[in-house]
Amino acid sequence: MTGTDSTGREANAQALRLQRLYLAQTNYLIAYVLIIVAWVSGEYIGDTLVLATHFALGISTQIAFLSIFKSGLNKRFKDPNLASIQITTGTILVSYLMLFLGDLRGSMLLLYPMGLIFGVFQLSMRSYVLHSIFVLICYAAVLAADFQFRLSDRDHTVQLVEWAALACFLGWLCVFAGYVRKLKEQLQERHSTLRLHQETLKGMMGQLQDLAATDSLTGLPNRRHFIDESRRRIQLLGPGKTLGIALVDLDHFKHVNDTCGHAAGDEVLQGFARVASENLRGGDLVARFGGEEFILLLNNSDMVSLHHCLDRIRNAFSRTEFPCLPEGTYCTLSAGLALIQPGDELEACISAADQALYQAKNAGRNRCEAFETAYA
Repeated sequence: MTGTDSTGREANAQALRLQRLYLAQTNYLIAYVLIIVAWVSGEYIGDTLVLATHFALGISTQIAFLSIFKSGLNKRFKDPNLASIQITTGTILVSYLMLFLGDLRGSMLLLYPMGLIFGVFQLSMRSYVLHSIFVLICYAAVLAADFQFRLSDRDHTVQLVEWAALACFLGWLCVFAGYVRKLKEQLQERHSTLRLHQETLKGMMGQLQDLAATDSLTGLPNRRHFIDESRRRIQLLGPGKTLGIALVDLDHFKHVNDTCGHAAGDEVLQGFARVASENLRGGDLVARFGGEEFILLLNNSDMVSLHHCLDRIRNAFSRTEFPCLPEGTYCTLSAGLALIQPGDELEACISAADQALYQAKNAGRNRCEAFETAYA
């Protein structure tokens, strides 16, 4: 995975965390609406100042969480989602609200599991059970305060039954969360397996593309790749710029094959590929065109620099010793040169280089001939 990919995935993950935070605001909005309904209906047993504290605490905690996520400070935590912290905060705020709801308290118990639902995908089974136990402890504390300070006139037995019902529902919710967690892990495992298979297929496709574009004997690009790449470069050729193209034929190569064997011929072909590659610039291109023919494409080249380059390759090749050949036997090459102007057809330029190569052969081989010189 590259650094760019890693950064992109982290940015997407952070954006998803912010979306979950915004979604969690709906719980607080529901709680605010219920507080107002309880106040208007006369069921809220606190005064106006206590009422304001619910809004102040809820809004301030959400602003704090939003600031943490926006600044990226959440990434420093073991769980960058801050799921446990958010659920704990929500549980405490809901419990504080329950103290003042009086007879509406039983109707508002749904606020507890609504907060826990947001931890289904983030929390482990152990953490989810602990949060459920914490909810039951908080609600038990609310009931204890109600019993002690007689905050409402509700029947104590009814409230204990409500606590038991909440415990049963949270127990079921823990089982459901465990099931969802297991499904999530299975999906992640399948996703990882699928990604691994995709990477393998991508690598295989890359290898197939290399095989399709490479000559297996010399390791050079093949004819098809050369033609595709040359056409692409011609399309990008700016006004006043020229490309140099050269068609190279190894002299008397058939004689080498016939007298020394095809293994020797293969070594000579590989030797030329090595010599040509060593004497070209990084952006230049050399390919095997077929048999003992090779073709070269030079960027930003005029006829003088093209001729100089091919002469350098020709001289280096003529001095190369091949163990497969008799001592004192050297190989030579002939080359036909042409220039490519913006808008030229590649086939016409290859034909021009071929005509120049034919002229070089007729002139005695082991030489380079330019199309302009031969046929101007």
